[in-house]
Amino acid sequence: MSWSSLLAQKLRPDENGNLPRLWFLLGSEPLLAIEAQDAIRAAAFKAGYSERKSFVFEGNADYSPLYEALGDQSLFGEKNLIEVVFPRATIGKNGPAAVEAIIEHADEDKMVVVSLFDYDWTATKKDWFNHLMKAAVCIRTDPIDRNALPRWIMERTKEKNGQTLTPDAANLIAERTEGNLLATSQEIQKLALLVNKPEIDVSDALDAVSDVSRFDQESLFLAMLEGDAGQVSKIIDSLQGENVQIPSFLWMLTDVVRNLLLLNRGLAARTFGLSEAHRSALNRAARRANPKLLELMLHRLSDVDRMSKGLFVESSDGDAWQELKAVCLMLSLKRK
Repeated sequence: MSWSSLLAQKLRPDENGNLPRLWFLLGSEPLLAIEAQDAIRAAAFKAGYSERKSFVFEGNADYSPLYEALGDQSLFGEKNLIEVVFPRATIGKNGPAAVEAIIEHADEDKMVVVSLFDYDWTATKKDWFNHLMKAAVCIRTDPIDRNALPRWIMERTKEKNGQTLTPDAANLIAERTEGNLLATSQEIQKLALLVNKPEIDVSDALDAVSDVSRFDQESLFLAMLEGDAGQVSKIIDSLQGENVQIPSFLWMLTDVVRNLLLLNRGLAARTFGLSEAHRSALNRAARRANPKLLELMLHRLSDVDRMSKGLFVESSDGDAWQELKAVCLMLSLKRK
């Protein structure tokens, strides 16, 4: 059964027309998390949950607004949809008690959706995590393994477009979008518009699927290393205009900065596969960059990654592209 079919099955009302009152979305894949949230909202509104309240909690957050929402009694018999997002599993010392309150207060008048984006095996050992797993309907929104991605692409193309995709065509799309499901979804939508055939083979996909602008990405890295602020700004605007998804190339940009830090500290960088121009630019940039600046860039690139996935970042306006541009320009504007 496909992921979408499984989600639809869990969203079917019971024999009394009621939906589950507590949901747990677990995983860091943005597309799946967004689609699950949207599907639950649509079902909740259809079932009469007319008011939505959303909260994001991280670290030692103040949970009092959540307790207030859980304790609200509507004078007009309105049902509330309460969404609670934990960007990370570090929910602070007061977080477990808040989770227990969520489990206790989710009822026919309050549907609660808890989303946990970033977690590891240590979180699964926590009591609050396991209590939530037992009490809630859990929907996994974990990233899809690369080996399973072509099958997911074939299932989604059939489901969304009504078209059959050959395995070679699915593999091509998986390679071009590098496992980024947001970009993959865009390419599947494009196939429906550009290929008017019930079955799509690899030649059809080659004609319709765009490359993820590798030339522009390489140009961006070199412009950043050379300190060419104008070119950096121009390329980032171009990538944004082409709807390139930030996660599809951010890992490569992060590697560039890590290499700079290694070289700056007199260590060997991982430059296998890089062009001579790229290696020379790395060495020049490493000599002029301050190590504290490079550490700051890595920290802010982590923020860009979170923002690009729709996660909350404190002290930011939430614009991942503008933050990306600011980070890339740091080498142009700051000198040793």
